[in-house]
Amino acid sequence: MANFRATPSGCAISICDVSDRHRYRLVRRAVSRRRNPPTAAGACLGVMADYAALIRPTGCTMIIVPNNNDRWQLLTPRNIAVRRLWGWGYSVQKILAASEPKPRESASLVIASDFGGEHKHATHLIYCYLLVRGGMRDWLSSTAAVRRHLTDTRRMAYKRLDDRLRQNALIPFLTAAAGLDGHLVAIAIDKRKKWLSTAPGSSDRLLRELNLNATWNARALEGMLRKVHITAILLSLWSRPHSNVTWITDQDEFVANDLRHDDALLAAARYSSFYIDHPMGVFRLNTTGQDADAGDFEDICAVPDLAAGMLSDVSTRLRNRGAEDRLWKLSSDLPPKAEVIADWFWDDAMVLRKTLISIDVHGDKFGVRKVSMMMQSPDDQSAISPNEPL
Repeated sequence: MANFRATPSGCAISICDVSDRHRYRLVRRAVSRRRNPPTAAGACLGVMADYAALIRPTGCTMIIVPNNNDRWQLLTPRNIAVRRLWGWGYSVQKILAASEPKPRESASLVIASDFGGEHKHATHLIYCYLLVRGGMRDWLSSTAAVRRHLTDTRRMAYKRLDDRLRQNALIPFLTAAAGLDGHLVAIAIDKRKKWLSTAPGSSDRLLRELNLNATWNARALEGMLRKVHITAILLSLWSRPHSNVTWITDQDEFVANDLRHDDALLAAARYSSFYIDHPMGVFRLNTTGQDADAGDFEDICAVPDLAAGMLSDVSTRLRNRGAEDRLWKLSSDLPPKAEVIADWFWDDAMVLRKTLISIDVHGDKFGVRKVSMMMQSPDDQSAISPNEPL
């Protein structure tokens, strides 16, 4: 059973998962809300097959290994149940584990996120997450020089790159981001895949079991839980015991008001408890609006914003392909700003690692692939080629 209590500072609540192993202090802003304790974390999964297996197993011994990098691979009852339920998550874990050198974990993590592909011409929804190890100190020092190109309150944003000052600042900005000790993870999800973290007809029970207080229809709940679910998967690879995590996101619909903000914070902790069994430190969820004066949050979220905007433009130009087609060809040229960012994204000669994963529907099935940029095809069209399906 999860336990909540207001901290002495009045600005946080503490939560521990059903097994009492995974402990967070959840911090959003200097306002404390007292809630009724929700039911066990695994109970929210009772609406789909194999959810009961996620409740604390009895009579089972957790296998302890010294290297946290590999804990997600263990055949524990919980890991087996999670893989059976969300096999796509395990595929994402395998791709990212192979893309990131060890050790991955950090005692302090900053995650900046932004999303794209909402417009009707895009074939995929884009979820971009920038993970930075060790906090924001290096980023703040790197962007100090970039700010000289952006006067007044201008912020870097893909949709605003028609502005001359932002165009001049783009290359210095990308150069600063290239030196970050981190990983930019982009996941492109086929819009035909309507349900990924929930299931049709499950929203009412999930709202009760997760003890969410905001108003969520089924689609909005799926959208919010996708975003926190991906965050939980990332933490299964990059966190270590007692890691402090700060997640900064744009002022998106899933954190549009105080109630939704609180729900997303709680859901992120609950979903991470499905993937992590070591104790955690402080988990903060902030939006760019909470740092409007300084603009530091907007600056770091601009990195996934630029990637999401570029990939959204890519998704509007994809030719149709079959399940066995290993080549993504673009039906038209990318705009210049997208070409610049695409060249940067697929340049592996920098400290910052970058990975694009696509989840594509093929008939009544879907596959998870890592995507890599290729040279232009003979017909002078740009092309992207995914690896073999996992």
